[in-house]
Amino acid sequence: MPCFYAPEMKKNEDVITISGTEHHHICHVFRRNKGDEIILSNGKGLLAEGKINLVNKKHLTVIIKKTTTMQKSQPQIAVAFPLLKNKHDGMIVEKLTELGVKDFFPIITERTVRKLSANTVEKFHKVAIAAMKQCDNAFLPKIHKIRSLSELLEKMEGYTPVAALEIGKHETLNEIVASSKEKSICIIIGPEGGFDKKEIEYLQNKQVATFTLGNHILRAETAAIASVSQLVGTFLQNDPEYY
Repeated sequence: MPCFYAPEMKKNEDVITISGTEHHHICHVFRRNKGDEIILSNGKGLLAEGKINLVNKKHLTVIIKKTTTMQKSQPQIAVAFPLLKNKHDGMIVEKLTELGVKDFFPIITERTVRKLSANTVEKFHKVAIAAMKQCDNAFLPKIHKIRSLSELLEKMEGYTPVAALEIGKHETLNEIVASSKEKSICIIIGPEGGFDKKEIEYLQNKQVATFTLGNHILRAETAAIASVSQLVGTFLQNDPEYY
C-alpha cells in the first residue's frame, strides 16, 4: 500500500485534508481515487491507514481507519557525510533514511570537490521525504546545515562520533558499540580520497574512535551504507523491535 507524507497530521483526527505536492502525487502520479486505501506518515512517529473519501482539483480528504504511534528506539544512529561529486551523497540520504538514520550532517572536508549550492540541504530534504514514503517510515530524518569537520565536532550533541578510516589498525563497529554504553552514535564518513593527514590528526586529538570496514577501499556511499547496516544489525540483535 503506498505511503504519503502528511506533516500536519495529528493523533485522534478522523479526517485528513491533503493538498499541494502530495495531492499531485496521490492523484496524478499514483492515480489513486475515491475509495482507495493509503498510508500516511507525519514524519514525527505517527502512521495512519485511511481511505480516500473525496477528491477535487486542489485537495482530497482521507478518512482515518487506524493510527499507530512509533517510538524512536535507543540508541539512535546519525551520519555525517561529505558532499560528493555526481550527487552520490543523495544516495547516502536515500538509502540510510530507509535504514532508519535519524540525523544527517553534511560536511565539507579538505578533499571535498563538489561545489555547495544554495538549495543543497533542501534537495537532501526532498530525497529524505521520498525515501521515508518508500519504506513506510514513521520518522523523517533531520537534515542539518552543512558544516566543516571541526564545526561538526564542536557543535554535535547527543551523539558519540566515530569515524570510518581506510585500512589500518582500528576497532570494528561491534567493538565500539560494546564500549559505548548504549550511547547514540554518529558515523563520520570521509570524502573521495579519504580524510587528509591534518583531519586524521584532528580526529585523533579529539579522541574520536575510528573503525574499519575491512581490507578493501570503499567508496564513501558504500562505506556509509555498510556501516549503518552493521549498526542496525547489531541493534536488532539486542532489540528485535528496534526502529
